[in-house]
Amino acid sequence: MTQACKTDMRILVTTPLRPKPAQVARASEMAAWFGGIAVPRRGQSIARLLEHADAVVVVADPAVVHVRGVDHPLFFHPSMAHQRLRRLEQGEPDRLLALAGVSPGDVIVDATLGLGTDALVFAAAVGPEGSVVGIERSPVLYGLLRAVQAYGSEAHPREAALLKRVALVHGDHVDWLRSQLDQSADVVYFDPMFREPVRQSAHMQPIRPVAWEDPLSREALEEAKRVARRAVIVKERPKSGVFEALGLEPDRTTGRFAYGVWRRPR
Repeated sequence: MTQACKTDMRILVTTPLRPKPAQVARASEMAAWFGGIAVPRRGQSIARLLEHADAVVVVADPAVVHVRGVDHPLFFHPSMAHQRLRRLEQGEPDRLLALAGVSPGDVIVDATLGLGTDALVFAAAVGPEGSVVGIERSPVLYGLLRAVQAYGSEAHPREAALLKRVALVHGDHVDWLRSQLDQSADVVYFDPMFREPVRQSAHMQPIRPVAWEDPLSREALEEAKRVARRAVIVKERPKSGVFEALGLEPDRTTGRFAYGVWRRPR
């Protein structure tokens, strides 16, 4: 799947082989969120449906996405957010929240939402009185999170409830940032797709083919600086050269990843 087609994918939304009436209705509603077409299952295998689509979405807690050419399906999973949220509940510090200086009531922009791992932690930290905006360009990832917001997740109810606090935006983060007022958010956060994955896992493997892989642009960073009252944070591999190219100071120089930080001068 080439970069050019990732926002113009052919996506089919269908039901399990023996659907309940509610699942048929959900498939029709979810198709709009994925920018796809709802189709009846009619006993067809996923492999057969993938002959005619880049991705097939099956209604199931709330959705499972099968991507052409990828062995493992994609579904909502909080990943490391589960452990980070538990540590927060126990009063332990979180590295990202500490760097960003996040407090209850803050306004946070997660400009590269992905599956929402960091946005869930932000949502817990800012509380009901704060707000989190999550921007995602991929129709597959946006549609999946929109489905979780609407229908929840039996496997991850706490994380699904936190996701309801995130205002989802389907689009390009540069376009969205351009439309915002100066210093209208406390923190803007970027976690672009790494050029080389830190590790391969059954959970992460299906994300890369549907995620937007363009590197973070200088324009995006400058717009983020204009919008952020406090800080802009960028996540990257410490030796990638991205921090040096963007003029950001990483919080560490070793390890699997680092955060580059820009703070508004006082």
